[in-house]
Amino acid sequence: MVTSGGKRPLPSLPVPATLHGPSTSSGASAYSHDTGMETGMETGNQHDDSQRPVTAIPFRRNHNGSTSVSWRRRPKSIVLVDHDLHQLDHLAAEEGQRSGANNPNNDATKSGESLKGKIRRASLTLKGIVRRDRRGSESAAEHNELRPTTSHSTWHRLRQAASFRHSRTYGNIAGLETIYSPVEAEFSHFPIPGNGLSPPIIPWHTGAAAKAAAALQNESLNYARQYQDLASLAESQNDRESGIGIAFTASTSQADVLMEQSTSIIRMDFVVLLPAELAVHILSYLDAAQLATATRVSKLWHRFVQDQQVWRQSFLREKTTTYATSGGRVQPGTGCGVPSVRPKTDWYKIYKAREELDHRWKVGNRALSLYLNGHRDSVYCQQFDENKIITGSRDKTIRIWDIHSLQCRLVIGPPSVVADPSLVFDPNGRPTHYVLHEDQSHRSPSIPVTVSFPIHHDASILCLQFDDEILVTGSSDASCIVYSVRSGYRPVRRLEFHTAAVLDLAFDDKHIVTCSKDCSICVWDRSTGKMLKQLNGHTGPVNAVQLRGNTLVSCSGDFTVKLWNIDSGKVIRELAGHTKGLACSQFSEDGRFVASAGSDKIIRIWDANTGECLHEIQAHDSLVRSLHIDSISGRLTSGSYDTDIKVFDMETGEQLLDFPGWHASWVLSAKSDYRRIVSTGQDAKVLVMDFGADVPDIKMLETVRKHEVACDVYNVGFI
Repeated sequence: MVTSGGKRPLPSLPVPATLHGPSTSSGASAYSHDTGMETGMETGNQHDDSQRPVTAIPFRRNHNGSTSVSWRRRPKSIVLVDHDLHQLDHLAAEEGQRSGANNPNNDATKSGESLKGKIRRASLTLKGIVRRDRRGSESAAEHNELRPTTSHSTWHRLRQAASFRHSRTYGNIAGLETIYSPVEAEFSHFPIPGNGLSPPIIPWHTGAAAKAAAALQNESLNYARQYQDLASLAESQNDRESGIGIAFTASTSQADVLMEQSTSIIRMDFVVLLPAELAVHILSYLDAAQLATATRVSKLWHRFVQDQQVWRQSFLREKTTTYATSGGRVQPGTGCGVPSVRPKTDWYKIYKAREELDHRWKVGNRALSLYLNGHRDSVYCQQFDENKIITGSRDKTIRIWDIHSLQCRLVIGPPSVVADPSLVFDPNGRPTHYVLHEDQSHRSPSIPVTVSFPIHHDASILCLQFDDEILVTGSSDASCIVYSVRSGYRPVRRLEFHTAAVLDLAFDDKHIVTCSKDCSICVWDRSTGKMLKQLNGHTGPVNAVQLRGNTLVSCSGDFTVKLWNIDSGKVIRELAGHTKGLACSQFSEDGRFVASAGSDKIIRIWDANTGECLHEIQAHDSLVRSLHIDSISGRLTSGSYDTDIKVFDMETGEQLLDFPGWHASWVLSAKSDYRRIVSTGQDAKVLVMDFGADVPDIKMLETVRKHEVACDVYNVGFI
């Protein structure tokens, strides 16, 4: 507010001001930039008692011409002396004259009042604008903006008349400076978009969304600058003579065109545009569910998806993976659920049948369970493939069953056994070999051929194994017999060295390995039958052996599992952890995993290379008598004295399936393949659980059936 005395000071305010270079006006004053206080008295002005206006200088010119901001607060004041008020009165009078000229109705009284009011409003306007624009001036300084100016010429002249020019003296040295108080800043009240690489300008009073958008654009501009820097660096290192290292850089418009072109390529129908062979090859990378979806795209796609090449490649890719085999994939035609590749094969039906079969394994309750009757006593051992099941029993016989018809075709035993008519007929004259269905009905009766050879077992058949060429059996008579499969299971030789019952055996292309109750392991030459070496190291009966390459795994009643090198005959690793005697052990086909179990009711899965126990499975309530690893599917099948059959996942150790009480007594052997679980027990029955019994086209998964002499005994001279 303007006072009525000779000195009319305005209220003291902390006013930020912009420093423009040194002024040439003689009324300027020296100002201390360090303390904010005046250092001398005015020399050119006779009003010694007048206070000098003091303002802060947020912008300070350095020697190099740059502008810096001083954030130190200093005492400030605004004082208008008489000389300044005379200038204000003079300017106000001129304004009033112009206003009167424009409006002739105003009288002198109104002109006087108008003059006083305008002076009052001028002082208040200065006060308000200075306060309002202080933050704007600081922001301008922060962004290195130019000095704010006013837009109205009249008020610009008024500000020049009321500008604070002071002379200051420091000793006898006087400096001239001009200090201006900003009245109105040139800050835009609306956002200004960025131009090229220049960032956008966002007013301080705008919202957060605009600031976020500006930050995003600034970030994009920063990436653009970095890209230009890298491009410049790469350009400087290019070999322009050879063209090596020269990269193609497309402009933004070119990049947009390329993006549009790539998008249009993705949306193109490759089945229409590509040759049929390429379209079929691409579609073959889809699985069954994806192919089913592809058939609904169009009639053309449906026709291409029906191509047998598509389903064959998809099947061989999706359904031949294995868990622990040396080859990594199942080879077609090897009897593992992958048929031979033949012309005119409907691979769509094969894929569909395999999908249904795999689903039934996951569900677990849709297997057809049948019992094969014929043995008179405990069935200790068995093995099966896609064509036959061979069993060995305590009744001293070996029996060959057709796995499709489930009829018994051949019985091999000592003369005293096979000569007994009750072997094939009961007292009522009905066949003793039949299939017992779930409804307890007797079906598929059969009358097998019975035969006895000069070389035979006269005791229990405890173990057996066969391939396409030979069958080897081990017995309680401490010997093994090798049979020729191709000649109708006629015996070839007997292997004798053990002094007690042969409990288990295994063979490969070179060796036959047997283990015995006499605590020893014998290694035989397969082709000659010569015993090569005897392995001693177990202190209890050796109950199981299995062979993979030159490595042998064995388990014993002495609680240990041992890995042997057949060539050296030495133990290379011992797997300790079981707390009771072991009854069974298994080797994965690739030799990486070992499974073992026994009287402690626990199944342990080991890493054969490190000896680490990977899984410890609390499996059964009694002794675990049998284990079998399906190296293709990774399923581990177990049979126990608690009459249960269970299936576990080798990878996780989790139980997948449980078949409790399917035998009336101890389970002595349990094995599985891609389709079936076959088990034998003390109840003299052979249990066949067929998961693919009524699956349409399930037979298409089988390998082309070769001539099986075991199933056609009439052509091998027995009859």
